[in-house]
Amino acid sequence: MLPKRTWIGPVIVALLLSACGNSGPASSPGSSSPSSSVAAAATSRVMIVVSDRAPGDPQSATLRLLRPDGTVVQTLTVKAGAELLGAAGARIFVRSGTALKAIHQDGSVEELGDLGGSGRFAASPDGKRWMWGTLQGYQGQVHLAGDGISPRLVATSNTGTQGRAVAPYTWTPAGAFIVDAAMGIGGYILFEPATGPVKKLDLTTFSASPVAHTDTCAFSDMRPDGTIACLAPRQNGYSLLLFTPDGKQQTIELATPRFAVAGDAYFSRDGTLLTVAGATVAGAEGHPEQYGTDLVTVRDASIQRLAVDGVRLPSFLKWQSWLDDGSLVVWRPDGAAGGPAGVFIVSPGGKATQISQGGFPIGVIAG
Repeated sequence: MLPKRTWIGPVIVALLLSACGNSGPASSPGSSSPSSSVAAAATSRVMIVVSDRAPGDPQSATLRLLRPDGTVVQTLTVKAGAELLGAAGARIFVRSGTALKAIHQDGSVEELGDLGGSGRFAASPDGKRWMWGTLQGYQGQVHLAGDGISPRLVATSNTGTQGRAVAPYTWTPAGAFIVDAAMGIGGYILFEPATGPVKKLDLTTFSASPVAHTDTCAFSDMRPDGTIACLAPRQNGYSLLLFTPDGKQQTIELATPRFAVAGDAYFSRDGTLLTVAGATVAGAEGHPEQYGTDLVTVRDASIQRLAVDGVRLPSFLKWQSWLDDGSLVVWRPDGAAGGPAGVFIVSPGGKATQISQGGFPIGVIAG
């Protein structure tokens, strides 16, 4: 399947020459070493994609492509009914019906094929490959396609039993992961740790191998060296567990009520730090969510609060929230406690800069 790029009417591109209202320049990274300068230069070229509508909202959405200093590079208007799936590489992925499309910064749109359903979706970090799930009865399937890769089936639920089905989970710099996901979970869900055992997909053989410990600990992320971060319940709270490939374990007890609702954990680009997020309540009547994000130093498992309170990592960005220079993209949703809604950049030195008032971050693209 070769993607075809066209120009279509529903996508409107407007070049904006000014920065958004109250944003200011983010602080410089603390280090002036050549490597940090290269990382800072790479970060300055990325764009955070922020939608004015929640990804599942059927109305038309306006997307703003923002530099980490808050400068608006471009806006795109996506037609009603197109579901936002995420962004990676040079592509912003949307699903229209069952058709997969990609919007580019210049407003062109690629037709990437038919997904045959509306299951979970995950794109590779460079945006050149993607996997998606379909469901037939209780039997889940995971498919993969991409530039120069014809669509193929890469995983199927073993039994198709009621209650669980295989599905894509995430695609990080460490690889592509699928999950034996629990089905029919209801309620108001704030975070998305894996709801079952996780497997890592071998992109050469297209086979999947189990990731150790994820049958009892909710997987969130893997470092390129194979170290995993997962969350496990304990009495009156949760623990963040780190497992190295040789089986060594670090246990970090998360404070309550700050982490009464367990969130997720993602490694920084260099693997030295880890975020862990949670909330005090899950939208109880009269009590808005109070999000919290802490930073863990992987070397010694020490933990400290992020410089800005009441924020979380955006659920669509996941590991993408870490930028190359060590800055972090965080988000406070509308209605959450702790301050104004919006998107913030926290520099390595701890300075927080608001780059968007409100909005839903859906991904980071190169530009």
